Amino acid sequence: MIEVSVTDAVNGFHRFLGKVERGETVRIRKHGRAFARIVPDSDFMSGEDFSKIFADYKADDLDKATASTIAANVKKLDEEFDHELAHRHGHSH
Repeated sequence: MIEVSVTDAVNGFHRFLGKVERGETVRIRKHGRAFARIVPDSDFMSGEDFSKIFADYKADDLDKATASTIAANVKKLDEEFDHELAHRHGHSH
């Protein structure tokens, strides 16, 4: 992930868009605090193409455990994000 100030993001917008186009994520900071990201559009593969890749795939116990771990981590991240949003809204000016 690339991190830039608002000033650098504005001055180098086309350059950073090129990096995003090549798959990079750009985090923008204002006064040292991250507040935005420019991310590649994930609409790069159709659902049909994605389905074809995994059409013959069969999950095993290891995959189920991995999926459970991922789900737990996503839930934790969602909770942290919700907490951060609530914290920001509670301290807005």
